[in-house]
Amino acid sequence: MALQQLKVHEIVNQAVQGTLNIPEFQRNFVWRSDQVRDLAESLYRDYPVGQMLLWDSTGYDIPKTAKGAETSQWIVDGQQRTVAFCLLLGPKPYWWETAEDWDAKLDRFDVMVNMQSEGDRLEFALANPVRRKDPAWVSVRDILRQTEVEELTQLATDIVARLGLEGDVQAFTRAHARLSHIWSIRGREIPAVSTRHDLEDVAEIFARLNQQGTRVSEADVVIALVAASNAEWAREEFLPVTRELVERGYDLDAGVYIRTLTGIARGTAALREIRRDFWRTEATKYWPQVRRAVGQVVHLLHDRGILSADLLPSKNSLIPLFALQSKFDHDMDFDRAFRWFLRANWDGRYSGSAITVLTHDLSQIRDSTSFEETIERLREPLEVADAVKPDDFLEDYWREKFLRLLIYLLLFENHATDWVSRARIGFDKTEDVLNDGFLPEWHHIFPRSYLRKHNQDESAINALANVTVLNEDTNRKRLNRYPPEQYIEKWQISEEDLAKHFVPTNVKPLEASKYMDFLVERANLLAAAANDYLRRLRE
Repeated sequence: MALQQLKVHEIVNQAVQGTLNIPEFQRNFVWRSDQVRDLAESLYRDYPVGQMLLWDSTGYDIPKTAKGAETSQWIVDGQQRTVAFCLLLGPKPYWWETAEDWDAKLDRFDVMVNMQSEGDRLEFALANPVRRKDPAWVSVRDILRQTEVEELTQLATDIVARLGLEGDVQAFTRAHARLSHIWSIRGREIPAVSTRHDLEDVAEIFARLNQQGTRVSEADVVIALVAASNAEWAREEFLPVTRELVERGYDLDAGVYIRTLTGIARGTAALREIRRDFWRTEATKYWPQVRRAVGQVVHLLHDRGILSADLLPSKNSLIPLFALQSKFDHDMDFDRAFRWFLRANWDGRYSGSAITVLTHDLSQIRDSTSFEETIERLREPLEVADAVKPDDFLEDYWREKFLRLLIYLLLFENHATDWVSRARIGFDKTEDVLNDGFLPEWHHIFPRSYLRKHNQDESAINALANVTVLNEDTNRKRLNRYPPEQYIEKWQISEEDLAKHFVPTNVKPLEASKYMDFLVERANLLAAAANDYLRRLRE
């Protein structure tokens, strides 16, 4: 293992030329535009931005998308930063599929700097129409794409002229100094660790480096191991399925798929218990079972309103549900399985480091002879109650992820609609179809600012009984800050519309003096609806 220092512009050049590439197990670029902005500012301020892990291996010669080039090193950790460096300087990485898509990314990830910032620290921000028209704001890319420092003279001259300060020597000197400081980002050195270890060792090496950024998991490296033996499977089977599920709202880590596979094949989630030859010779044989089970479960979850895996307190909880579907298929009562699934999420059974628990439950699924027996075995270790209490809905909504999910499911089941747009919660605003990318916007029925003005306790303000789900535009622009009595009248929200959100219509008026009465009554309504919902799933 060797340590080298690579300058930012060297990393970009190698990514463009293909001497740096990415293997199959790397995910697509997922950084937000504000993360690229923060990276630019960190580089400018000489903050540490983490080191890269490069894999120098001749035994695995299948890059992710690039074809026909000799790749000397692959990026195991640092893909997100490498793409961000390319966005800041402009050139397209070799592995990026289309120039059109890259050009769109350049526009979206355009970081600008205010050349007239006060003090020594420059202000960095994302481009918008106002900043692009303001002569004080300059695209960082226009500065960093200059390959020679002498080119900054003309750029400084242009900036001073745009500001109406042409001929002002002091203004030119100041602009040139600031441009030079920003341009030095090109030469910032990034530590890069290069390893020639076997594929199975890469994950362990990475974990011990404890780097920032997107963490490469054990499962990611397993995908690479399978792809090394069967590149066609990775390109034609695994990646298309995962991309399709992302479009359906289920952006799942590789570990969910791989541990579903080992759960179905071997009854375990502990990947280190699986012999190496399994990945090379048997893993792809079980993939059709995984693909079918995952597709069926996602379809059934959509029917019940879970249109995005982000609604779930734990995505790991999907693994035993997939394994159940695979084993029992048409013999499975999905409603009863779904009820167990909800209670397991309430119990937090698969949160955090859950490999041991997952392995136990996957072995129970493998060894059971009937669906009824399996569900009883899976229910046994759960410590949560069978019923929900009204007091549960007086807890803080930020802490109670499961009960937030339950409120959303009750609204979906109750055909609740947005109070302004009248679109059904969980359905697309323009067509009467499921919206696969739906994410709830949590709305405080009594706005927080309104309650604070009336000296309500913060814990009561954020109680689950004070939140519901509305569209983003309604929550942020239409109802925000107004007391319910006002927005109900303004938007002509009927008692029927309120009742579908379990808003008590017998507590009037809906003003601060009645807030605690409202909380108690809505908590009672939610608890009754939740227990009826869970009972119907059981029966």
